[in-house]
Amino acid sequence: MRNVISSGFQFPRPHRITRGSKQMREKRTAQALIVFGVVLACVELYVVLGVL
Repeated sequence: MRNVISSGFQFPRPHRITRGSKQMREKRTAQALIVFGVVLACVELYVVLGVL
């Protein structure tokens, strides 16, 4: 007799991170950090120049 549970349902496998997608994610993270740093620097300049 066939096992209906195992043939009808397969557990989702965890997504393997390939080298390319990992580098792409790191690149995106680096770009986000650069943008955040630039925005933070602009806010600091605004605050410093606003006090003067």
